[in-house]
Amino acid sequence: MATINTATATGGTSGGTASQLSSNIMAIYSQEVLFKAQPILRFEAFASRKEELGVAPGLTVNFLRYNPLEGGGALTENTDLVTTNITTSLVPITVVENGNAIAVTELLLRSSFTDVMSDTSLLLGQNLARYRDGQIRDALISGTSNHKWANNHTRTTLLATDFLSTDDIREVVETLATAKAPKIGGDAYVMFIHPHQARYLRRDPDWINAANYGAPTQRFVGEVGRFEDVRFVETTMVTKVGTDGAITADSISAGHVVGDHPSVAMYQAIAIGDHAIGLAISLEAQLRDNGIKDFGRRHELAWYGIWGSAVIEAGHSCVIETA
Repeated sequence: MATINTATATGGTSGGTASQLSSNIMAIYSQEVLFKAQPILRFEAFASRKEELGVAPGLTVNFLRYNPLEGGGALTENTDLVTTNITTSLVPITVVENGNAIAVTELLLRSSFTDVMSDTSLLLGQNLARYRDGQIRDALISGTSNHKWANNHTRTTLLATDFLSTDDIREVVETLATAKAPKIGGDAYVMFIHPHQARYLRRDPDWINAANYGAPTQRFVGEVGRFEDVRFVETTMVTKVGTDGAITADSISAGHVVGDHPSVAMYQAIAIGDHAIGLAISLEAQLRDNGIKDFGRRHELAWYGIWGSAVIEAGHSCVIETA
């Protein structure tokens, strides 16, 4: 982990001259922010990324989507093939400014027994990770065309015993396969589940724990097991919705569920296929120094970036709500 001498980075308050962090120090800590964000990211790992140096008017980044070819069939001798045209469509994703800032005092830097600037990069990195992962999760929930409930109930008739089951998983697989959602890496769909939901799946005798895979399979970060054509990633980023409609999750964003309030507290697991969600980045998150304030008594740091996320294929994901 990179460390800095606080006296060099911040200057003195008695007889010294306060100064901003040097550009090379800022570059080091920008990398720290991205590094610290990685271990707790779950949803972003499966997003289709597109990075643009420039954006179209209106701050949009376009994902190109090819439509299926039509025609084809048996040929007749001495008859030329009839050509067809490739048709495409664009999926625009609007990018916006994102950021958060933190301030530390000169007194804290001088009196702390830890490297406060390094600790600050850790806090900012964790904050960035939770914010962006929650942003991608929310886009999936609001943008999918497939919603299911445990035991074929509805949100308003869900029972306290309607836990996530293998029968629910089979229905999700059927829904995604019918929508022609491609499997990730050609191997399996991925479902993000809350630890509460994973508890009940592990009871099923057909459940395969990730530690017991018979073949040398590269595990995803956070992967806990597999059932049929679904690999499960456990994360507290999965939202919990109370009977009052209030949403809680291990993320920055919170609010109220759109639509009916559930009859019991429920969790919103999300299954995805390939190319379900897009992440458009115009400027990757970086650490920025806002200079020295109040005659060198306060120092402000922030993460800042320009990006946006949106569903690319509405049928390539499925939300299942369970007790």
